[in-house]
Amino acid sequence: MQTSRAEHRGRAKQLLVAALLFTFVHPLSATTYMSVEPVPNENVVGAANLALIRGIGYTNLERWSERFRSECLAVESVIESLTAHGAITTVTSTNTRFVVAAGGFEGATNPSYVATVKDSGSGAVSMHDVNVLDNALGYVLNQGGTAHFSADNAKAYAFALDYAVVTFLGALTGDEARQFFESLEPIDAALFSGPLAGFTQIDFGNSQTNNSMLFLKPAASKNRFISGLAAAAAADPGASYFPLKNNGAPTTARAGIAFPGNDWLAFPNGEQYLASIGGTPQLVAELSVLRQKHLTAVGSLLAAIAANQVEQYLDRGFSCPN
Repeated sequence: MQTSRAEHRGRAKQLLVAALLFTFVHPLSATTYMSVEPVPNENVVGAANLALIRGIGYTNLERWSERFRSECLAVESVIESLTAHGAITTVTSTNTRFVVAAGGFEGATNPSYVATVKDSGSGAVSMHDVNVLDNALGYVLNQGGTAHFSADNAKAYAFALDYAVVTFLGALTGDEARQFFESLEPIDAALFSGPLAGFTQIDFGNSQTNNSMLFLKPAASKNRFISGLAAAAAADPGASYFPLKNNGAPTTARAGIAFPGNDWLAFPNGEQYLASIGGTPQLVAELSVLRQKHLTAVGSLLAAIAANQVEQYLDRGFSCPN
């Protein structure tokens, strides 16, 4: 008997849900995720410049973000400075992995530097070091706010918050994550552009690819959050919602989360981030230099936008700030 495509998709979806349930109930290791965007905060570059940057489209922004990360060592330089001055002691290349993935917040999706951090067992990163690194990256990358959270431990970090995950079959590009986020708008705009609506693209459930989108509950009610997100997942034949109750009904889980940030209008020198880092004057000076390099890279991108040469700049003209 021939099996239809719909039946194949349904069976694949069932297997995916079962795998997610197993890895969540029986995690191989506890994980913290960190998300820090390289697109600067509006209060640092101005609303007009931020609109120009976002106007080049997600794919171009992703290319720029990846080049700044991999060629200019945007993340590695921060880790090296923090480690050299003793501000962090447990972050290594074996327990922390950064990639460029999508992050959405209140109607906008930008590339983000997303970290998967081993936070328990031998060789784990301490919660103190996660917090310091997140604040340092927020400062260097001129962010108004960042996030780090543990989907395994609701008591980790500053407070607990409900979350749900949508996982896709195969690989998930950042632009595909953006499109799924936008699909929430006609279902319930509060889950797309409403206060605190957002997601992070992650490698949930020990996946080897970042094929999941973790949504933290926005200001909307828990029931609206569950019903809207579950409806969007059900409408996509390659998507599966997590977690589910024993009867198969969608529900939420709880994450321990923190949102480091800095009000750049009130604290133009990043004092709120720096207070959480607690570093020596030498460390602060090094991080300040790295922050200026980020602003220089942003300035070069804006110059390419003004000259209508974004593609040429990304193909041949990109260079790391000295």
